[in-house]
Amino acid sequence: MKFIIKKNILIKHLQKISRLLIKNNSFPVLENILITVKNGILSLTATNLEIELIATIKLSTDYIAGSTTISGRKLLDICRNSLDLSNIQMQLNKNKMHIISDNSSYILTTLPSDNFPNNHNFHHIAEFFISSNILKKMIEKTQFSMGKQDVRYYLNGMLLEITDKSLYTVATDGYRLGISKTILQENTVPFSIIIPRKGVIELYRLLNIQTQLIRILVGKNNIRIYIEDLIFTAQLIEGQYPDYKSVLLQTRNHFITFNSKLLKQSLLRAAILSHEKFCGVEIHIRNNQFKVLSDNQEEETAEDTFNINYTGDEVEISINVYYILEILNSITSENIILFLNNSNNSIQIEAENDDSTLYVVMLLKR
Repeated sequence: MKFIIKKNILIKHLQKISRLLIKNNSFPVLENILITVKNGILSLTATNLEIELIATIKLSTDYIAGSTTISGRKLLDICRNSLDLSNIQMQLNKNKMHIISDNSSYILTTLPSDNFPNNHNFHHIAEFFISSNILKKMIEKTQFSMGKQDVRYYLNGMLLEITDKSLYTVATDGYRLGISKTILQENTVPFSIIIPRKGVIELYRLLNIQTQLIRILVGKNNIRIYIEDLIFTAQLIEGQYPDYKSVLLQTRNHFITFNSKLLKQSLLRAAILSHEKFCGVEIHIRNNQFKVLSDNQEEETAEDTFNINYTGDEVEISINVYYILEILNSITSENIILFLNNSNNSIQIEAENDDSTLYVVMLLKR
């Protein structure tokens, strides 16, 4: 294997995939990057076993095909300390990688590419295309509701589901639920998969690009997404996701409309003295007035009020203030609509004039 590449091109792609490099004494190849040259394409692959990233670069000079693995950190450091306009020449010779950059030369040990875990034999059961900006917004509006270290492992991720040309992202930790929906332009095979939390967070980072159409392939155990010159692959969580539709309101009669900014400011003021552990506040609504009260373990209290347009039955509920604030931070519309559950164990929140996203939050016992 032999190739020459501009330093600034190589380091740009190394930086994209280097987040996945991990120290693993029992599996040292995970500290390496798989380097493959084939058909004029240089591929750089990194994996932490849960997520795989492949950066592809078209070579503009002569090359010799081949593959091996070398330390990702060392290669990145070599590039960082090379001159900006320099060429990097890499050549595999007797299981050693010889690297030349200007007046510097390096010889690095390698590990066989056969030892590197990869997803080259990926088979998909569904395929669709979506705007990168739409998918990014759907993740943004729901990812904060994912479980973090829940024993119910299937909650530590995001449900991605297609039914009847509608794509859903769903996240819940058992206490709050976020759902975002978009309509796809073309039919595709229905599916329902759970992407792990780390995969969702990495995918969200990668979607911070100029808006473009991206290709998504869904396999039995993995999802693969083509984003610019990157190929993102993540293992899926096995398990049955909860029936989230069962907690949605069947009839939406009892509702209150709030100005998003006023509600957020009021809750922020009350949150100052909320309990550090439970983060609960009491909300009282009656006679065109909203009142929020909080107290903490030091017996300090806070109260804030503002006027609203509501003349229905009196409402008294207790709720985690930060669950509501995270929802308000994700909603961009001027007003939100709060729906009350008849059994008084949860509320449902939607943006006014936007049915693409909704949230359900469980109430605290008073």
